[in-house]
Amino acid sequence: MIFVERKGEEPVSLGSLATLAQAQAAEQYYATWSIGDPGFDNFTRYREYDIQQALRKLFHGKCAYCEKLIEKGIAEVEHYRPKAGVKGSTHSGYWWLAYKWTNLLPTCPGCNQGLKQHVITVEMTVAEVEAMQATPPQKLLGKATQFPVGATRLVAQDDNHDAEQPHLIDPTRTDPTCELLWRHEADYSVVEAALGATGPSVLGMATIHCVALNRSDLVQSRTAILNRLKAHRTRILGDLEKEAVEIDDPGLLSLHLRAALRRVDDMKLACAPEQPFSAMASAFVDDFRTELRQWASEKAAGG
Repeated sequence: MIFVERKGEEPVSLGSLATLAQAQAAEQYYATWSIGDPGFDNFTRYREYDIQQALRKLFHGKCAYCEKLIEKGIAEVEHYRPKAGVKGSTHSGYWWLAYKWTNLLPTCPGCNQGLKQHVITVEMTVAEVEAMQATPPQKLLGKATQFPVGATRLVAQDDNHDAEQPHLIDPTRTDPTCELLWRHEADYSVVEAALGATGPSVLGMATIHCVALNRSDLVQSRTAILNRLKAHRTRILGDLEKEAVEIDDPGLLSLHLRAALRRVDDMKLACAPEQPFSAMASAFVDDFRTELRQWASEKAAGG
């Protein structure tokens, strides 16, 4: 998950007469709605083609939550604040935001729907994952109508994003970098909540859980890219260690280090915002750059 600035004009469909009529019908429905009544079931205009295309362009064809590339026809327009009910709450749902541009995100089915999926944890080995996948998943995972908050929920027609302290990260309003920690040392690319002064990030924990960022198919797709980056790291470090043995001149070794850092820059291609899982790749490459500089300091100190 990466931060994306919501730029450009709103899709025309959101302001069309047909959309306004549907929004008015929802308002009339909820004027007499009571707890226990079903949600308004005639929201359809958010799936208009120009809305889908605008979201696809904004997020480079990727899921807003997991950064998986989504084929056309599979992408789903997600309501960040659910439009017709909230899991575990008597809240009506944020129906008045159903056609609010800032409430719409492009997602993949695995993040957006409640599907039976396996979860991989950082401690799991390859053998353990294979054994787990030999049995059908039993647990429903994915956002569906989840929307955890830390304060009183908004009511119609309020749109004060920060007032209810949402725990699910909206990547167009909150930079996920400080909330998520990528684990590179394990067999699989697993993400955890970043640690702060008071413990694990609440936003990180809620987001990982809500949109199943460690579901098995997603983790394995990330791991394939991570393994390629790890292979580059191994080659670069191996070359440097060999050169360090053969070269006594610190100045010459410094030149080789700069050449190694240029090879790390080539790895940054995987970190471009249009690339899948760029947040994971960026974290790995940044850590590797730090590792190289530490290696150089130790060599300079005679280590």
